[in-house]
Amino acid sequence: MLDNFENDNFLKELLNDFKVEAIEHYESIVKGLTDLELVSGTEKKQEIIERIYRNTHSLKGAARAVNLNEIERLCSCLETIFGHLKKGELAVTSQLLDSMHKSIDVLKVLIDNLNDGEKNGSVSANATIRNLEYLLKLSLQQFRDQKETISADTTEIANIVVEDTTESEVHEKEAERHDLYSVRIPTGHLHQILSESEDFIAVKTTLEYYRKSLENIYVRHKDDELYKIIKDLIAFQSVSSRMIDDLIINIRETLLANFSTLFKVIPKMIRDLSKEYSKEIALNIRGEETEIDRRILEELKDPLIHIIRNCIDHGIETPQERVEVGKEIKGKIDIRIEKLIDRKVRITISDDGAGINLDSVLSSAVKNGLLLGTNTESLSGEEIISLIFKSGVSSRKFVTDISGRGLGMSIVAEKISLLGGSIEVTTEKGKGTKFTITLPQTISTFRGILIESEGMPLMIPSLFLDKAVRVSPDLIGNIGDKSVIKCINGETIGVVRLSKVLGIERADTINRKSDVVRLVILISNNKRIAFIVDKIAGEYEGIVKDMGPQLQYVRNIAGVTIIENGKVIPVVNVSEVIDSASENPELFEHEQSLQTNSTAQEREKRILIVEDSITVRAMLKNFVENAGYSVTTAVDGLDGYNKLENEEFDLLVSDIEMPRMNGFELTKRVRESKTYSQIPIILVTALETQNDMKMGMEAGADAYIIKSNFEKSNLVQTIKRFI
Repeated sequence: MLDNFENDNFLKELLNDFKVEAIEHYESIVKGLTDLELVSGTEKKQEIIERIYRNTHSLKGAARAVNLNEIERLCSCLETIFGHLKKGELAVTSQLLDSMHKSIDVLKVLIDNLNDGEKNGSVSANATIRNLEYLLKLSLQQFRDQKETISADTTEIANIVVEDTTESEVHEKEAERHDLYSVRIPTGHLHQILSESEDFIAVKTTLEYYRKSLENIYVRHKDDELYKIIKDLIAFQSVSSRMIDDLIINIRETLLANFSTLFKVIPKMIRDLSKEYSKEIALNIRGEETEIDRRILEELKDPLIHIIRNCIDHGIETPQERVEVGKEIKGKIDIRIEKLIDRKVRITISDDGAGINLDSVLSSAVKNGLLLGTNTESLSGEEIISLIFKSGVSSRKFVTDISGRGLGMSIVAEKISLLGGSIEVTTEKGKGTKFTITLPQTISTFRGILIESEGMPLMIPSLFLDKAVRVSPDLIGNIGDKSVIKCINGETIGVVRLSKVLGIERADTINRKSDVVRLVILISNNKRIAFIVDKIAGEYEGIVKDMGPQLQYVRNIAGVTIIENGKVIPVVNVSEVIDSASENPELFEHEQSLQTNSTAQEREKRILIVEDSITVRAMLKNFVENAGYSVTTAVDGLDGYNKLENEEFDLLVSDIEMPRMNGFELTKRVRESKTYSQIPIILVTALETQNDMKMGMEAGADAYIIKSNFEKSNLVQTIKRFI
């Protein structure tokens, strides 16, 4: 039939459509074959056989329509076998099921080879078809020989066939009705639509940027025509942002898919591997109806398969070994998926095998030179387990086709990290191992801190930011040759220049002196490191985009994002940056440039004054500037907060009663920020009750000055106490 069409593009589209349909039928057949081995009861088995029969019949017809002869012949043979099973003329035996699985493997290869309009793949189905025909002939004869002794069952089987035929017609009618309300769209098109719609986030961010500028003008032009125009523009920005948010949310929900689409192939994989390794394994999956972004699901397939393979090869013992230690012959692999309250999904994969051999892992890490200079005797069990995520580390002393190379788990951790997730492992000798993966439900926008290192702007996802602080170089000490800083809780953490880790450090950095050091303290997989940066510019919203096939993998960089002015900013891969720093202790070497340059002129301290009264604002500005400080003013709390996000200040002075955002709200919001939460805040106000003062302190203010008792010296002295 295919040869009757002359349009090459149409033929290509037709083959693509066939491949999508064929994969759906293949997955349904695989699930059916696996279920046949698990279910008991004639009625349930007949339902599964009927479903597989319909799949092979439909796939045969579709293959005939596009002249794919080998697929058509193989499906015809499978259909014949399931036709006999359906009529009760054959018995479901392990020999028959083994042959079915092997035949389906060949079918999958034939489907996968359908590239660029090829009608035949590199694998022939002839041998498989001959084997199936021989097996069918043999099985039919054996069944007929047994039939004479169980003739009483014939009537029952006939009744089942009649019932299933009627039910089949019902299913077909339901499917026809369903088709009226659904349409098949290639996921690639959906991905493209979502990717392009997410570009609107940059538009939204730019609108927000201009809205902030307009709000400042808005306050100064309340009495002229410009007031109405600005008011309308601000309202338009608000509506546009909501529309963009709604559009992206709806498209993301369209891309949600059940985990069941991924787990269709898992039971067959476990069945095949358990036979290959002579192990008996029971699989239990819970929560496969949980939904997740289809893009995450596609990227998750290889990591999950690798973990399950490890459970089979490394974890589950042979039947003989299990009997010797008093376990059931059949090993267990449990997979549980659950949706968490913060739009995250948790996947737990556990086995009841032997557990991870920590001595072998440690030995492998030492052999590969990953623990040079480390006292291995002081390592905890958790620290040793974490070594399995390092390239080259394996608990196997020999290499098999599915494990032992020490590459798999490092790639698993890397993939999950790039998806914005985390992975943890717990193990107990003789009882098993559990892998816990936590992932976002959707690839969504993220909040990031914009920083600068050696003149290069970079974005750090807020998710990994512990805190951002400015400290005196005197607070950075050293243990041996290593730069460290002591935290409030007494913990000592390493300090390293981000530019060193990224390989962008300039030669003049070594001799550069400064009276303040800006640190971003990052945390990932229970590791915490303080990175020195040149500038902390504020928090932004964005989405991580990949950098194209040519830059598919760049060490320490997760992708790029676009900020409000249209600039493309690299996004730091925090997990990799922390690993890169941890693996190179020489990067932490103490630097002379971290010492205060006492001969250099002290940098002028910058103070932000937030006050809605023009008169009071001018007076405070005059007082503080005369005391030798650089002053920037803001007309209310919202204006002040916007300026804090875009500029660096050493101290904040604020009134309380102001429009749009009052001083209490401003103080609280500043304290909640990871970027400038440490800035000293002085509230200067006419509110003088004890309750007002208490509210100020609870919001996070460092000092509270009452205007009725106000003196210039009081303000200046209070400022000097903090900076």
